[in-house]
Amino acid sequence: MKFPLIKSVSCAAVLSLVGIIAACGGAQSDKSASGSGTQKEVTLKFLDWNTQFPEEVHAEMQKAVAKSLPHVKLEFENIVWANFQSLLQTKIAARELPDIIHFKASDIPLYAKAGHLMDLSSMEFMKQFTDDVRNNLKVDNKDYAVPYTSNVQGVFYNKKIFQENSIEPPKSWDELMQVAQKLKSKGITPFTAHFKDTQVGNNTMQFAMLDVFSKNPQWGVDLQNGKVSFATSPEYKTVFEHIKQIYPLTNEDPFGVDLAGAAEIFANGKTAMFITGTWAPTQVLKNNPNLEIGYFPTPAVDEKNTKVIIQSDHSFSGSATTKHPEEVKKVLEILATDKTLAKFYADKLKTFSLLTDVSPEIKNQYADDIAKYRKNGIIDVNIGNVQIPWAYQVEYSKYIAEWIFGQKTIENALKAADDFKSKVKF
Repeated sequence: MKFPLIKSVSCAAVLSLVGIIAACGGAQSDKSASGSGTQKEVTLKFLDWNTQFPEEVHAEMQKAVAKSLPHVKLEFENIVWANFQSLLQTKIAARELPDIIHFKASDIPLYAKAGHLMDLSSMEFMKQFTDDVRNNLKVDNKDYAVPYTSNVQGVFYNKKIFQENSIEPPKSWDELMQVAQKLKSKGITPFTAHFKDTQVGNNTMQFAMLDVFSKNPQWGVDLQNGKVSFATSPEYKTVFEHIKQIYPLTNEDPFGVDLAGAAEIFANGKTAMFITGTWAPTQVLKNNPNLEIGYFPTPAVDEKNTKVIIQSDHSFSGSATTKHPEEVKKVLEILATDKTLAKFYADKLKTFSLLTDVSPEIKNQYADDIAKYRKNGIIDVNIGNVQIPWAYQVEYSKYIAEWIFGQKTIENALKAADDFKSKVKF
């Protein structure tokens, strides 16, 4: 008789306990439904190469994430761009790829094809971007990054010099040379140059986009496959020749001047034009905040190919091997949709957001000029940068310099560019 009694008491106790657990469980469910206060904290490692106001930018990003993901903490690792690639390769080798990676858009294909990046093609937030913007970053027709900003490249000019000399922005290369000769005849140095560092590479790709890739958007792919070459391309010969045409029309000792020096030269009104990108006016205006700067697209040989050159730049990707894929996707969604954050980012970095209806507050005429010219068509320089990697551009820039200084013929310079192809990792 004791056993049945014990059994019935046990059943009653169990039923009572179940009721208590159910009540507690119900309370817990209500708490979870009303907020994520009980969610386990997640730390996402974020590799970032931006060095402009990083602390302020990081704080703003964390604030935006905290609104909908209070349990997610972004742990930033800031690295200068010059060291970014080597650090990322080291992390990949050690299987320590960060959860979120800040890329320059032109580097995305390399890491996407190697299987390191999360496929975002099915994510609804990618529809925030226009087809043109998405297509410029796609790899094998898939999305691997949130396109965030773009720089704009072209010719920035001293508006006062142009106005005082009754000069209108040229539309073709021949017109640009006519403007340069007119300025030179008046004792004004036409072009700003900093050939000491990266300008030759940048300028040659600008010219190539307008006069090579505008005719054959796959020219670099054809180069890789042996269908075309530098030596047999009249258009690429013209690209090299443009640099030699500009050289005698630049500031003194351009091969001894870097970007900072060029920005100071242009800011002080010593030159009239600067073939560069929107990263340069920021430097220029630090030296002379009152300088009125205008903009026109780099002129092509054929006027119909003259377009605003953009470069999808700051972009964000998720690791394909992250342990927190849902949180990573949610953070990328915030970056793709939070227009307040996007405007803060664009204003701080003085760049152009790729989110629709987000415009930076750049209080200078060149920004208005860019907006005006963009309506006539744009071309993304990443088309060329992906097909002809930056290291290749830097190398053939050396051959152009050797030609300018009489150490090579133009034919030798073009052939040297072809010969270097076997050493390039495409």
